[in-house]
Amino acid sequence: MPASRRRSTTLVLCASSAVALIASACSSSGSKSNAGGSTPTATAASASATPSAGSAAPSSSGGADAAGLAAACTAAESEGQLNFRDTTDADVFAKEVAPFEQKYPKIKVNFGSQRPQDSVQNVVAQVQAGHQLDVDAISIDYPSAGPLIQQNLIASVDWPSLGVPASDVLNDQGAQFVRTQRIILGLGYNTQLVKASDLPNTWDELINSKWVGKVIVDPRGEYLSGLGIAWGEQKAVDWYTNFVKTDKPLVVKGATASLQKVISGEADLTTSSHDAEIREQQAKGAPVDIKYLDVVPTQDHYAIVLKGAPHPNAAKCFLGWWVSPDGGQAAQLKYEYKGNQTEPEGVPASSKLGAISSPDDAALQTSVASKFAKLTPGGGS
Repeated sequence: MPASRRRSTTLVLCASSAVALIASACSSSGSKSNAGGSTPTATAASASATPSAGSAAPSSSGGADAAGLAAACTAAESEGQLNFRDTTDADVFAKEVAPFEQKYPKIKVNFGSQRPQDSVQNVVAQVQAGHQLDVDAISIDYPSAGPLIQQNLIASVDWPSLGVPASDVLNDQGAQFVRTQRIILGLGYNTQLVKASDLPNTWDELINSKWVGKVIVDPRGEYLSGLGIAWGEQKAVDWYTNFVKTDKPLVVKGATASLQKVISGEADLTTSSHDAEIREQQAKGAPVDIKYLDVVPTQDHYAIVLKGAPHPNAAKCFLGWWVSPDGGQAAQLKYEYKGNQTEPEGVPASSKLGAISSPDDAALQTSVASKFAKLTPGGGS
């Protein structure tokens, strides 16, 4: 397996909002998925940080996690509840968490739908004010966690002792992240308008006048910015410049909106496509599929337990279940079509994952997304 495929990494979106949040917070204190929001920041973590994805995290001082998931869940019963934040719709999460609460009826999951940036801001504000945290665990992308890493607010948890594969753990300066979702991006297409055999195999092959006005890009440069990690900034910018000039793409904001254009026949292809969106639309009978090219960006989401969490054992118990294949992962795949397997199914063995694994990667991707946006008609405004 190529080294570039072994890393547990993140692709992140919405660069400007995350950068603003990181700046304000710091100044105030900081398995395979079937094939087919958040944003990279230059200050995602301290410059000296070197996340080690796939390595086991050191054991925390608490004994429950060291004893395993069963012991953590037993200890959690006396806590009785936990507070968890994620971006999932509350009604969807209620369906996903139902099997957990049936299995552990003495542990109630209090859920709040919240963007990672807002969760981070709230945690930092509570700590700075000396208040008791009102949240135990949050779902987050790695770059948005910058202030929490810098202020040492993420608990050290021995995730492998809770049954989590080491490949799903990202370690940064003693802070442990457990991956909960891996979403894979590729070229979405209308199967009634385009033959699979006519699709490009590489991003370079996508630069072709036969696709003039038939392919979609996002004006923010988000979905393609992972190319910069695989290629370097200059090559990525040169590629995008030629792509916009040659293909004259349609500009549509958002993965869902762009795929709807493809479904309706207004476009043949979209570069803003990911496997979960494709699977959801296929389940509705839409004539769409996804093609993975020579660079495959990923969008990874993680969960963390916070230091000072009022219900630490309940948080570990829930998250241990949340990432288990027959528990939370099965529920997320069923209701959100989002998987979490390290080696994505359907991705060519020769493909590289264009994904974040370090602060330098995050800064690079932010820069590339910004340059792509400025090169897109209407994207830099």
